[in-house]
Amino acid sequence: MKCIFGPVPSRRFGRSLGIDVIAAKTCSFDCIYCESGPTTCLSITRQNFVDCGEVLAELKAFTRADPNFADVLTFSSGGEPTLYEPMGELITAIKKDYPHIPLIVLTNGSLLWKPEVRRGLLKADRVVPSLDAVTAEVFRKINRPHPFLEPEQIVEGIRAFRKDYKGRLHIEVLLVEGVNDGPEELCAIARAVESMTPDTVELNTVVRPPAHAGAKGLSDEAMARAAAFFGSMNVEIIGTFQAHEQESSEENIDQRIIDTVERRPCTEEELAASLGVSAERVRRESAKLQEQGRLTRLSFGGKTFIRPVE
Repeated sequence: MKCIFGPVPSRRFGRSLGIDVIAAKTCSFDCIYCESGPTTCLSITRQNFVDCGEVLAELKAFTRADPNFADVLTFSSGGEPTLYEPMGELITAIKKDYPHIPLIVLTNGSLLWKPEVRRGLLKADRVVPSLDAVTAEVFRKINRPHPFLEPEQIVEGIRAFRKDYKGRLHIEVLLVEGVNDGPEELCAIARAVESMTPDTVELNTVVRPPAHAGAKGLSDEAMARAAAFFGSMNVEIIGTFQAHEQESSEENIDQRIIDTVERRPCTEEELAASLGVSAERVRRESAKLQEQGRLTRLSFGGKTFIRPVE
């Protein structure tokens, strides 16, 4: 499968079945913390990267093979999902076929100033734009955006989307030590977020190997201090992945491991919980794949992550 991957372990959503409709690492940002690696195509041009019918066929094939396939469906990729031009058409079709499964869109929010992008997301159950900075200097340092983009434009786009959107709006703020965690920037971010009236503010930090080696996460204590800047807003500090009890077929585990870590580095424990197999099975399969030169391991934040060999 090209467009459907996972389910991957999500600290926010549990077992998240990913929908990826973007060419690899095509994005409007080149964030220093991105767990998918550096952006190779920096763009704000929307395209029809893949036919909607092909995506739906892959999704149906996956769900037939595993009826208890995931907790949520999530538009997520190594790039920016709203660069997919027929996003609204695809979301409508998925909600028709899977009305009882929450459909989530993770976006950097950079294209919400476009009315057609906002309209395309209205039928999603939850939309999670990110807002990591509102001052130009910090915005360019952390998000390394397409030169056309400015933080004011992104803030206004999210505000405009909130006016029409009836689903759950969560704003994600990802904090990098020494970059956007200072009191002045946090105050500015909090003011902008408050004006968007989100249901929840999700405070996140760097917990997986980032695109830029210098991007470091905040401690638990620093995250708690940052949360205080958001006052009475509903703030959630993202925790660790918690798997639900579930069973899964053990067929093609080697390929499923590869497919999962191609999107984001994972620990063995995360892979076992997400794929529904024993930790011992993951250890055996990942060791075999490492011997074949297909996987490698690296340490970050006191944990060992598995990722593909580049």
